Amino acid sequence: MRRGATRPAVLAALTALSLAVAGCGGGDEQPANGPVEITLWHGQPGVAAKSLEKLVAEYNKGNHGVKVRAESGGVTPDGMLPKITAALTSDAYPDIAYLYGSWAPNVARNPKTADLTEFVKSPAVGWQDFWASEREAVTIDGKVIGFPAVVDNMVVLYNKKMFAKAGVKEPTPDWTWEDFRTAAKKTTDVKKGAFGTTWPITGGEEAVWGLWPLVWQNGGDILSPDHKKAVFNSAAGQKALGLLRDMAVVDKSIYLDSTPAEKSQKLFESDRIGMFLSGPWVLPDLQAAKLDYGVVRLPGTAGNHETVSGPDNWVVFKHDERRVKAAADFLTWLTSAERQLVWMTDTGSLPIRESIGKLPGYKDYLAKYPGIEVISENLANAKRVRPPTTKYPRVSSFVAEAVAQALLGRSDVKTALDEAVRKSEAALAVPGS
Repeated sequence: MRRGATRPAVLAALTALSLAVAGCGGGDEQPANGPVEITLWHGQPGVAAKSLEKLVAEYNKGNHGVKVRAESGGVTPDGMLPKITAALTSDAYPDIAYLYGSWAPNVARNPKTADLTEFVKSPAVGWQDFWASEREAVTIDGKVIGFPAVVDNMVVLYNKKMFAKAGVKEPTPDWTWEDFRTAAKKTTDVKKGAFGTTWPITGGEEAVWGLWPLVWQNGGDILSPDHKKAVFNSAAGQKALGLLRDMAVVDKSIYLDSTPAEKSQKLFESDRIGMFLSGPWVLPDLQAAKLDYGVVRLPGTAGNHETVSGPDNWVVFKHDERRVKAAADFLTWLTSAERQLVWMTDTGSLPIRESIGKLPGYKDYLAKYPGIEVISENLANAKRVRPPTTKYPRVSSFVAEAVAQALLGRSDVKTALDEAVRKSEAALAVPGS
């Protein structure tokens, strides 16, 4: 999955960034006359980098009064936070950087992070056109720190060959978790090494984020509204993890993956996993593998098909007010529906604005990426994001441990979740960490 476990280097960067309190730096000197010059670190590889640089070149040819210099920053998106953390200790930081949404609470604490709250109220921005989960991910304690960059969500991909062989009807959009469990049982043949579905037990975020939709659908939540209490051991949380435990321990229909998620994906591609919970980033791989697959939204609870989303952000940093305004003006242009359709068609990313689906070229985009239409429409079911707090990585690690203990049959659900809550609340009680 794209949203993997938080690496040790990143955890160290989170701590360092939260402690950085240096004042705003002047950065590069700006010419007295001529366009305002700003720098963007994007961290994108391959096709994504080429597409972005093409769009930046188009912008620079226009009469915007702004000159954008796009650079990788010398890292991939995974390495951007440590890079930014180091840069913010001096004046050698960019005006804009691509950062995962889960890092926003830590970045927002730095005084060099810009506040765009008033700027995004402009009708030219079209703030309400962005999906709610994206707006939430880039807003920390009421402060908007940038613009949405990329959005995804979790769906179920299913192996049509395995479904047909087991005599299982393909999922319909209104299916339930009981339907999911039944399909998993029927497509499981342990002797042949085939399982109905898979779940990571790696101890990282990839083991956790698929649990949250089940919790939300059942009326539960992760933390209290003030982020001071862990509440995922509620009846909703126990029901959510209980379903997975029953599938793993009783039905034995879940392949428990203790390796990176890529192994499960390879098993899915080789007709040994019937259903794979993932997102749009795997579609090019499935096409390359020539797999006959289908895509359907997550099973629902009482008609609620809520999913989980992992938005990423273009975060703006302060040098001076002219450069902040220039960065915001550029991002307004870059995130417009027309420019985003170019980016999406080049890269297979999902629409970050609802209005993109109304553009003439949208049908060509859908045709290029089979299954992407279902995932795009599923953005409407991404109503919440994981808690925007610096403590979430630690909470996630405790929940991941609980998931592993329950699915391996080493603990009952209540005991596992209660222990995770105890550890989480100890972490939440530590000020400033």
